[in-house]
Amino acid sequence: MFSQGMVNRLRAPIIIKGKFGVGYDNNFLRLSNKEIKKDNVYQYGITSTIDSPILKPTLQLIYSPVIIDDKKTNILISVSYGHYLHAVQKSYLISNFGLQLKLRSYSWIKLGVRDIPEYYLRKYNDRDLSSYEYYNCTFSSQKYYGSYSIPVKYIPRTWMRIYIDFTKEYYNPHFTEFDLNKTLIQLDLNHKSKKKYKIKFSISHGNAENISYESSLPSTGFDRSYIFDKVNGEVIYKVRKINEVEDWGFSLLLEQRYYNLLSDKYSINNWKYYLDGRAKVWVDWNFMGDLGFKTYYQYRWRDASTQIYGDFDWIEDIKSHSKHEFWLEIAYNFTLDILY
Repeated sequence: MFSQGMVNRLRAPIIIKGKFGVGYDNNFLRLSNKEIKKDNVYQYGITSTIDSPILKPTLQLIYSPVIIDDKKTNILISVSYGHYLHAVQKSYLISNFGLQLKLRSYSWIKLGVRDIPEYYLRKYNDRDLSSYEYYNCTFSSQKYYGSYSIPVKYIPRTWMRIYIDFTKEYYNPHFTEFDLNKTLIQLDLNHKSKKKYKIKFSISHGNAENISYESSLPSTGFDRSYIFDKVNGEVIYKVRKINEVEDWGFSLLLEQRYYNLLSDKYSINNWKYYLDGRAKVWVDWNFMGDLGFKTYYQYRWRDASTQIYGDFDWIEDIKSHSKHEFWLEIAYNFTLDILY
């Protein structure tokens, strides 16, 4: 009887969500204005141009068996692939696996793993080998994350979420001096009205530990650890007067990073500071009942600074950059009843 009951609990439909995005990035290598104007960009590992169209298919499976009575459980698996038409080496694969348990309204426990096996940045000098030879710079990223959300008392349709993640970001053998273990803790506040809008505000703090500092290579003589803080705001507004528009939204993310750049080996102390920003605006369209259409524009930038008369004053010219992205996404959802 117990075995048969468990079988029935596992007999649940599988929801499949497919999405295909077509985008354009005008500076996919994130080059500074100085690099674009004065340098030979071919040395950074591209063939013809610094902009590129992007194709991005995504597939997600959602399986919701009844594991605990009166509690909703979701098992999610997703795979996404970004393909750069003008730079195939820049293409990347992202896979996700997640578990979700709903405790009550606006209260969830979520755990997951995200994996990027290889992400190409561009070609850089490997100063352990040569001051003029360029090599491909890639890294892998594995993120482990969890969150817990609870409703806020006395404020209807409002909830808080605590989110924590740990990320291993390891580079290929030419650039192991940048290997990092990153931890982050984040607090979200969410609110949605009955009909018109949703609002989200997030603050987070994190630390990135440079695990290869002071190893055997000369390039590891500087500690590339840093601390970072993020502030993120998002507004989604439901459109009811235009039949073709489902909703529109706007988000703004600001992140600051501070590097101490200590060096016991070379007796040199420096610092550098990054301010990263991302502004995004989008529209969800309602042209067809079965297909979802979304268009969005995204602007990203970085302002870099260093100490006055520091040994790394060139960072301000090289590390500062900006870029524009345009996207069209087409989504389709259907249910597969293979377990019934």
